[in-house]
Amino acid sequence: MASIQVSYPHQRTMADAREAVQAFSGKLEAKLGVKSHWEGDRLKLERPGVVGSMLLADGAVEVELTLGMMLTPMKSQIEAEIHKQLGRCLG
Repeated sequence: MASIQVSYPHQRTMADAREAVQAFSGKLEAKLGVKSHWEGDRLKLERPGVVGSMLLADGAVEVELTLGMMLTPMKSQIEAEIHKQLGRCLG
């Protein structure tokens, strides 16, 4: 199993950042079947082969994912796509 940790800076209010992250999670569910739910300021993510979270903080979103064996070879592509999509949502 492989781990991904991304810290993505933003200049939004917490409410705006939460809205952007919620929109991002909606796309993840529609395209990849990723289920999510909020626990405070942490959005928990899960689907077969992936478990993790996105933590909202002042000035940054912290993404932590653990990839299952089948997705481990795609770690670098997944990490690059996370950066790209967070840039679109929070940029």
